[in-house]
Amino acid sequence: MSDDPRQTGEMPFLAHLDELRRVLIHSLVACAIGAAAGWWLAPRVLEDLIHRTVGQAVVLSPLEAFNERMKLALLIGAMLTLPYIFYRVWQFVVPGLFKRERSLILPMSMLSMVLFALGVWAAYGYVVPLVVHVLDQFMTPSMRAEIRVSTLLGFFYNIALACGVVCQLPLVCMALTALGLVTPGFLLRQWRYALVLVFLTTALITPGDVVTAQIVMGVPMTALYFVSVGLSWFVARRKSRAEAIEEAHNA
Repeated sequence: MSDDPRQTGEMPFLAHLDELRRVLIHSLVACAIGAAAGWWLAPRVLEDLIHRTVGQAVVLSPLEAFNERMKLALLIGAMLTLPYIFYRVWQFVVPGLFKRERSLILPMSMLSMVLFALGVWAAYGYVVPLVVHVLDQFMTPSMRAEIRVSTLLGFFYNIALACGVVCQLPLVCMALTALGLVTPGFLLRQWRYALVLVFLTTALITPGDVVTAQIVMGVPMTALYFVSVGLSWFVARRKSRAEAIEEAHNA
């Protein structure tokens, strides 16, 4: 058995503070390294995003290009270092958790990060270019688009955040099913309300009242809901099987 107080949780208060200080320092150093990598990656990401969407963007102030590159570098750095930061925070909090809490929180947190990353990737590679392309169809021949870099990135950040949050739906459904708060049958019966909520959400995160853009985003989100119902059924089945085995042992 390990005598490491970080594993046993038997640490005095000042030792906890010292461990927290180390976690914060390591996290800040990781963020700085990630931001440096993000500074190198930011121009390439920005060029690719512009190429995928508007083709050419403009800047209206001398500092705009620098400011937007800095923001993008920080965000890329945060995405790159998030797994390590989570690992350090997990090392700090795990001694105070019960075994069951450890077995639940760790896989759910890892899955949440993966789903959020998939949502951001979907926004970058599919949703934002498609929405911009749909909106371009409303321009007339006498119109000329001059999109600011800051406006384009702000639009991308909003859509990416929304997609990352929406992609948590399977995890939420699985967690609620595991806790016994919902059942797959209940989720399936609520598909009409889910459909309304999906298109209400797309109306909030897409610009203006462009119905086509809402449909473009609403169809994948609807499919994601039914995938969540399937995962809920899988969790419920495993839960029922585990309860049946436990009852057989207790009998």
